[in-house]
Amino acid sequence: MKTPDPRPTLSVCLIVRDEAAMLGPCLESVSALADQIVVVDTGSVDATVDIARAHGAEVHHFSWCDDFAAARNASLSHARGDFVLVLDADERLAPDAADRIRAVMAAEPAGAPPTVHLPLIDNRDAAGQALGADFMPRLWRNRPELRFTGRVHEQIGVGVGGLRQAFDDRIRIMHLGYDPDYAAERGKRARNRALLEAERRERPGDPTIAFYLAKEDYAEGRDAEALAGFRRAIDGAGANLSLSATLFAVECLRNLGRHADGVALARAGLDRAPSYGDLWFVAGRTALEGGDPETALTLLAEAGRAPTGLAAIAFRDLSVGEWRAALTTARAHAARAGQLDGARQPESAIQDRRAAAAIYSRLRRRLPDAERLVADLEAAELAVALRDPEGAWRLLAPTLDAAPVDGGEILLGLVQLVIELAGLQPAYGLLVDALSAHPALLHRLPLVGAAAELAEALGDGALTQWLHICTLLDSPHPVHYRALADLRDAAGEAEEAARLRSRAASLDDAP
Repeated sequence: MKTPDPRPTLSVCLIVRDEAAMLGPCLESVSALADQIVVVDTGSVDATVDIARAHGAEVHHFSWCDDFAAARNASLSHARGDFVLVLDADERLAPDAADRIRAVMAAEPAGAPPTVHLPLIDNRDAAGQALGADFMPRLWRNRPELRFTGRVHEQIGVGVGGLRQAFDDRIRIMHLGYDPDYAAERGKRARNRALLEAERRERPGDPTIAFYLAKEDYAEGRDAEALAGFRRAIDGAGANLSLSATLFAVECLRNLGRHADGVALARAGLDRAPSYGDLWFVAGRTALEGGDPETALTLLAEAGRAPTGLAAIAFRDLSVGEWRAALTTARAHAARAGQLDGARQPESAIQDRRAAAAIYSRLRRRLPDAERLVADLEAAELAVALRDPEGAWRLLAPTLDAAPVDGGEILLGLVQLVIELAGLQPAYGLLVDALSAHPALLHRLPLVGAAAELAEALGDGALTQWLHICTLLDSPHPVHYRALADLRDAAGEAEEAARLRSRAASLDDAP
């Protein structure tokens, strides 16, 4: 913990319970910044208290009463610093945030109007993937009137005259608590819903409570219920929550298959906040999933706008700017190419596919691992359509063990392309190499059947092997059994040949 100096001092305040797994890294992230660390424990039975003390924190105890505001206010009562920074154990202050916090404190005179600073809370899962980001009140000068209200999703300084809010995305706090597995293990959803329902009974019709309950419904996949709550928030909540509610409502409509309604609602929101890039993005994705890639491309082109005004303080998904909008744009180009094929406009379709392929190439290294697999499959399919067998194989080969079904279908297209460009032997060699290197593909009857057809056409001695695998895969094609029966006859295996012909006959008679 740093030693006192003439600069404004800072108290970091936390409330915790059974946070042994999370607390240490949180406190380490503020150790060089904090003059005082206040940890209020609400009933831990693990090593939380010991970890807090080991990091130099003052530990106080508070009996949990189903009220986050009450517990947070207890922590504030112990703060002695000029300023207060509120954190949760599952949060970490970003490395570059400390200098910005110092600058904010130094620039705010003691006699300034009450001001609450709202850093950007960057929600991430355990793998580091973005789960969205919100501005939340976390930093202010230590004043007795600035206290919390609300059992959950508590607010600071409600009713304080002249209260100012300062949104600051240069102060970033990483939040891990919304990781789905962690949230489920901690029972966060059920706890939050119970507290929000209690708040709603006390304040029926409150649009802010409606918004947070809708977010719980949305997280649980209850899109119709969530949509109703988000609509109430759109009509009655504060400006930033109203805009965020619009975005989530569009997502609900997309999930419900009401794509045209989703695009229309997004456009209404963009009339209020034309620089809200995330809303342009969800509108474009909704249009694409509704079968309108032309409109999707027009909307997605605006997703990179720098947010200003209301848009700057609304919910944002940092992955939209990092990779998600670009990936969706590539998919929209590919989808439009398919439509242009149907309209017999091959040159325009080629242009769209080239545009999509270029985006995939530029974007690949920025994609999370789970997204990269799907993107590589999509890019490989584009390469086949663009008649680029080398490029297709380079993208496809690393995916075949993890995605033998989708990858196998693309491989069949690639084999057909090689037949057209180079003949049967190179195509057969490619397919045999793929089947040998990726055993999961041997369970894909279309691939093994194609190997059998090529082996037969080329007179390759492996034909027996391929036909045998086809029968092991319970092929529905009588020709596989008859061809193998002929080979068994030639090898003097009359009984096996008879069995195979009987199976072929039963398939002939099948309805």
